[in-house]
Amino acid sequence: MRAVRARRVAVAAWVTLATSGCMAWRVESASPREVVGRPGVQAVRIVSTDSAKLEIYDPTLVGDSIYGHPSKMAVARVYVPLSHVKTIATMHKSFGKTALIVLGAAGAVGVYALLQELNQGY
Repeated sequence: MRAVRARRVAVAAWVTLATSGCMAWRVESASPREVVGRPGVQAVRIVSTDSAKLEIYDPTLVGDSIYGHPSKMAVARVYVPLSHVKTIATMHKSFGKTALIVLGAAGAVGVYALLQELNQGY
């Protein structure tokens, strides 16, 4: 009975983690103008020429600058001139990180089920 419950918990954890996925920043080789112009880009991480890191959410290109918000919930707007962008990165799902978390969760459920099974004898 407990093994069935442990399997259900494992399946629920798998579905939850697989649908959400872990996110990671990936540096783009394209120009900042091309990256911001792509459909579906919700956030960018910019490293400026003075090595400052800045995340911009809902980025848009206005003239020669990237405009956006400093956080997902912010109302304030920030901008960075394209001439100050050293590198630009975008968010992507990371299969490797997601797989590690899923395997860790499955291992924890497996250990829990094993311990419960060992306790049944007493």
